[in-house]
Amino acid sequence: MNLDACYGIAASAALRPERFGGLVYRHDTRRLYFVHSPNLIAFLSTLDSTRPLGTLLDEFVAARALSPAARDVLVRALSQLANLNLLAQAIPPSH
Repeated sequence: MNLDACYGIAASAALRPERFGGLVYRHDTRRLYFVHSPNLIAFLSTLDSTRPLGTLLDEFVAARALSPAARDVLVRALSQLANLNLLAQAIPPSH
């Protein structure tokens, strides 16, 4: 996972927060994924395809006072979601 790249939720995916974490649904395959991490769902909702993933992660971890180990868990989970084509790497708009 490239932490210098910008990412967003894939166009074919939808995110729904739940008490246990959340659900991610892929419209194109009709697959439903359960995410059992409220922190991951909260982080996914901050992805806007315009800012580098590493920057967003650092801000999120600091705002929630998470440990470096928790950041590593988020990075691994994001990699898995990217491998499932639930995240899409984006080219940020030029300024």
